[in-house]
Amino acid sequence: MQGVEISHLNAAIAAALKAYYDFRNSTVEDALRPISRYGKRDTLGMDAGPEITICQELTKYDAGAVVVTEEIGSQGLQISDSFRSNDPQTFRTVFISDPTDRSNQLKAFLVEFPKDTTIGKIMGNPEVIKKWEKKNSNPASITGSTSAISCVRRGLPIFSVIVNYITQQLIISCAAGNRVVDLPEKRPQLVDFNYVYAKGTKIIFPNVEDESISMQKFVTFLGDTGKVGYSENFRDSDLINEKEKEDFLHYGIPGGPSRILYLSAFQPKNKQIGFILYNGEKIGEWIHCLSFIRFAKNHTDESQPALMIYEISQNRPWTKEGVLMSTPPNYSVFRKYNDKMYIDTSWLLKMPNPSQLRSTLIIAPHNNRWAVRSSSQLGYRPLVF
Repeated sequence: MQGVEISHLNAAIAAALKAYYDFRNSTVEDALRPISRYGKRDTLGMDAGPEITICQELTKYDAGAVVVTEEIGSQGLQISDSFRSNDPQTFRTVFISDPTDRSNQLKAFLVEFPKDTTIGKIMGNPEVIKKWEKKNSNPASITGSTSAISCVRRGLPIFSVIVNYITQQLIISCAAGNRVVDLPEKRPQLVDFNYVYAKGTKIIFPNVEDESISMQKFVTFLGDTGKVGYSENFRDSDLINEKEKEDFLHYGIPGGPSRILYLSAFQPKNKQIGFILYNGEKIGEWIHCLSFIRFAKNHTDESQPALMIYEISQNRPWTKEGVLMSTPPNYSVFRKYNDKMYIDTSWLLKMPNPSQLRSTLIIAPHNNRWAVRSSSQLGYRPLVF
């Protein structure tokens, strides 16, 4: 990794952990308090607090970078960005964060505890993981509520940082590989790139083994109460019909940043997943998977990638809040430049609210022939950075 990329990564780790430990020190009442004057109408303290901290810390680190989050949209964006070149070398550095993912599940979980209990006391209880898994699916290393930050530099995803609130783990994906490490009980002063790679464990993304069962087994977000459009977008993607959906759907309300881990060895071998789908979801849900796709190597042959990704488009795409859920190439944030694929952050930052950008993406182990065949037959674009 280049020195500037390590510096950016250390800044993101520091921001994510400062938000995490501040959240641990808050009470259940603080976490569940409605914040009506900040963000969206349903914003709670557990949404606003981590987001404010992350934005402040990243802006303090690099005043020239743009920070994109769901509640505030973007911070550090200037009108002049609309006139930037299409050359990826001129793109600004963009940090994209989902400060609190699976917030609905976390809210429902926290209401069962006394209001004056600190979050740290709850998460520090060894029975919490079992309780979470019983209520919100397992394993908690994948299904836990998370906070995530990813960085796009010169049009390329250079790292992702994910903090799992429930398991109290830090996950890193970057050019040096993918690692998971247990977080210390007290605020760490020395948790950085070197700490994670010295003390962390490598994350493996295995091949599909039981081909007859696993290639079509999948995880995607189909929407919970009150969220319409996802089932329709999934149906029109034409990957899986209604009968097959009943047979192959493993879980229908997963988190965003941690969804890629369903393809890792975190997922029990006897419940192996053949692919994951980001189903017309916002950029804050899926941007964090791109570093894993770019940097994960086949554990049996490190000259080969472990994962592949296709962008799904539709002739008549669905919309949510006026934004396309499945974008054709001409409207996609993914653009080719000199035969390479980039994230066109110049185009992204022209949006009134960049956090509202949506895409439909299928990710699978590199040897999932069903995913390759189906995606290619439907004319979906492979994305190779």
